[in-house]
Amino acid sequence: KRVVFSGLLFYLFKSRIFRKGVITLPVIQGPSSYKLTGHLQKFRENPLGFLENLTQYGEIATFRVAHKRFYVTRDPQLIKDVVITNNKAFQKIKLTHMFKTLLGEEMLWTDEALYMSPIQPSQIKQHLTYNKEAIAKIIEKHTETWEEGQLRMIVKDIRQIVVAVLLQLVFGISIQDKDKIHYVQALMRKKEKLGKIYIRLPLHQPDSDEQLEQLLFERVQMRVQNKTEGKDLLQYILNSCGEDIDEREIYQQLNSIFLSMYEMITHVCSWSIYLLSQNTREHLQLHKEIQAYASGESLSTKNLTYMRKIIAESMRLYPPLWLFGRQAREDIQIDGYSIKKGEIMLISPYMMHRHEDYFLEPSEFLPDRFEKGGSIDVPSYMYMPLGIDHQAERGMDYITEIVTIFLSEMTKRFLFQLTKPESIAPMAGVMLNMKEELNVKNLILQHGSKRVTSNQ
Repeated sequence: KRVVFSGLLFYLFKSRIFRKGVITLPVIQGPSSYKLTGHLQKFRENPLGFLENLTQYGEIATFRVAHKRFYVTRDPQLIKDVVITNNKAFQKIKLTHMFKTLLGEEMLWTDEALYMSPIQPSQIKQHLTYNKEAIAKIIEKHTETWEEGQLRMIVKDIRQIVVAVLLQLVFGISIQDKDKIHYVQALMRKKEKLGKIYIRLPLHQPDSDEQLEQLLFERVQMRVQNKTEGKDLLQYILNSCGEDIDEREIYQQLNSIFLSMYEMITHVCSWSIYLLSQNTREHLQLHKEIQAYASGESLSTKNLTYMRKIIAESMRLYPPLWLFGRQAREDIQIDGYSIKKGEIMLISPYMMHRHEDYFLEPSEFLPDRFEKGGSIDVPSYMYMPLGIDHQAERGMDYITEIVTIFLSEMTKRFLFQLTKPESIAPMAGVMLNMKEELNVKNLILQHGSKRVTSNQ
């Protein structure tokens, strides 16, 4: 028996199976660097270009930041095995920590706010149905003075509308037009304090950020003390608190949700309008769909399948969450690769969504690649605009519903055209910002429910 066993070991040692499986693990390639900070400077100079360059090393590549080893993968099976199959061997990397380490930026909001913890999936549509008319009125009020062929700095408009919409949805607060400008400035000031900022607005009110915080906290206090009910997210939190209510804790939770939704919705709406302004045929097809399902002053979003294709394709090209990661809790061999304790696996939805092996013409705006307004025929974990976490679906549903209402109200009124034919490139920060201002001309299609032109 000993002779047979020894012979078997000798055979395994000599065999390719043994040599390949135990002795020769694949070596993960990546660019070299002899700096103490590793590749940190090159990453910060051009994060998206750096990640693109790593694809030349294969479906998984490596780089270094100081003493920390990072890996980046575009392999959907490896992503699944890291995030799902071997999830106990890996822990989430806090987005706040990741962006501060890699980009030197801090986030306005917490990781937890991304997943809309106060509201259940079954409550999302009910919540937005209650507030849909209010959202429509906010957009109509903001755009009622727009004129044919007028040049708009559209991202600035979007920010002001989104601030007003979210104050209504989250806190049940209605604000005046002049306050929208001040509160947007307050949010931009917050971003400027925390890190780099790419769109600077004049700050006419130096205390506007404190005014916004005071307004929101006082709103929470009033609702708690008066026990008045509303149709906002504040009400969902109060319903779940029972008798033990901490006003400051509720405010902090809601404020983080407000800030995260502000960033996410502004991001998706801005890039969606940019893509529509580049693609007139898709813009007009969307307008036609909206007209078909519009009913008087109100607009039903239930059957807007092409709208959902537009939003899904926009989030494919410019995902709100463009980078996230997992850190190994222990040494592990996974899919033939050796990952040591403390090393980090980065996953970039921006890069995954542009993988030429899975997406036809990956850099092109092709909404019809999405079937039935949402699904797409690619392997699991290839499309993940808000990450892989199952709770992210709740956040994505909420964002999609709000963006659907927003774009429906905007595109039924206007056809947007770029003032310059050149493409606007993304610039990676906490979000994918536009490298330059998005200026558009708006052609009026209708005011309210009155059709002005039929064949723009």
